[in-house]
Amino acid sequence: MIVTATQINIPMSPKKLARVIEVVKGHNAMRALDELKLLPKKGAFYAHKVISAAVANAEHNFKLDTSKLVVTKIWSTDGMKRLRKVRFASRGRVTFVRKYRANLYVELSYGK
Repeated sequence: MIVTATQINIPMSPKKLARVIEVVKGHNAMRALDELKLLPKKGAFYAHKVISAAVANAEHNFKLDTSKLVVTKIWSTDGMKRLRKVRFASRGRVTFVRKYRANLYVELSYGK
């Protein structure tokens, strides 16, 4: 059985988030949560939040034992690129400041 959870528009780049989630790919879900709690990165907070949501989904919706859940897939993609701010350039031109966002997806499988 596969249990999923997602979070969209995380305020960081997907490349930085991908560095954090590579640490927990293939691990037990409870071990992954412990490892993410100790990582001193901003993306570890968001990854911990999504994995704990997936564990809660498995426990509440499917009545699964949380000790047998494994992080099979976890990946990040591009979110919205908001053009919120304007930066004035030379010769009367204007450029936009891009704020990168990421989407995070988690799939937990039961067993193995």
